[in-house]
Amino acid sequence: MSEEKIYLSHANSVNRELTSNGVAQDLASVTKITATFGDVTIESIDNENGVITWAKTEYDTGEIRLKLGEEAIAAGTYLVYIVIYDTSNPTGIVWDKIKITVLPEVEAS
Repeated sequence: MSEEKIYLSHANSVNRELTSNGVAQDLASVTKITATFGDVTIESIDNENGVITWAKTEYDTGEIRLKLGEEAIAAGTYLVYIVIYDTSNPTGIVWDKIKITVLPEVEAS
């Protein structure tokens, strides 16, 4: 499992392609995506402007981006569960687990 990094107070993002059996999935019908860091769950319902974005015209099929530097997540290493919701799956599908290390602000004064 590869490790991703997020720096608090910075614009670094984690980009991931969601696949099933090696095929990138169309995310156009997705209504919400969540990412859970320990006890903190980040929710995005705006695919274009949310903290988690997906199905934007410039994205590859299946691509999501997590822009979490401004979120209230404590520094540390997490196994982050990505859950995808749509009208067919209102309770969500656990799609992926990503190891993410959240690092403190590097330009703090």
